[in-house]
Amino acid sequence: MRISVSFILIAYCLTLNVLNAQNPLPSSLKTIASVVSDSFGTPKSTVEAFMREAMVLEQNEGIPASVFVGLAILESAGFSSYLYQKAKNPFGMKATTIWKGEKFMMWHEGKMTPFSQYSDPGEAVRDFAGFLRSRKWFADALRCPSGDSECFLAGLSPKTGKKSWEYEPGYARDPEWANKIRRVIGTYRLHELSGDLNK
Repeated sequence: MRISVSFILIAYCLTLNVLNAQNPLPSSLKTIASVVSDSFGTPKSTVEAFMREAMVLEQNEGIPASVFVGLAILESAGFSSYLYQKAKNPFGMKATTIWKGEKFMMWHEGKMTPFSQYSDPGEAVRDFAGFLRSRKWFADALRCPSGDSECFLAGLSPKTGKKSWEYEPGYARDPEWANKIRRVIGTYRLHELSGDLNK
């Protein structure tokens, strides 16, 4: 018996809606979402959806929700960037040859560049987590204790050594990148995301 992809997607969305209704965000996290929303002019529901997806990811895989949401806020100017508005892509994920979903073309670094286009926050969070898992130099970050944002940020940062094989590129070229994420986490109290989903 063959089940259509559309049926599976509808079932997933319905399940997610039920889970969201059963697990509303605590009031402290709703306040944080309101502050982010007010800071960038983004719908509060968008911020809450990303917070929830990042918390589920932390619960399932140990990847710190605070870093994921902080990274999304930094990279997408609080979910208000052109790329986010057009493609629901808060992480700046380019559509490489392995990406099978929709693509959004945008002028970037001197040429038209395909970016991954997402249908919802869950798809964006899962794809970005998959990207991290696909790069061997992020293995240190993925081995961190559950929810440990400092360990995770260190694992995503570039590494240098005396030998060429000790070099790891890291997530961003900007040497201040990890500190910028730390500032976003601190400014919006995103550390409160850890472990709050079922309280």
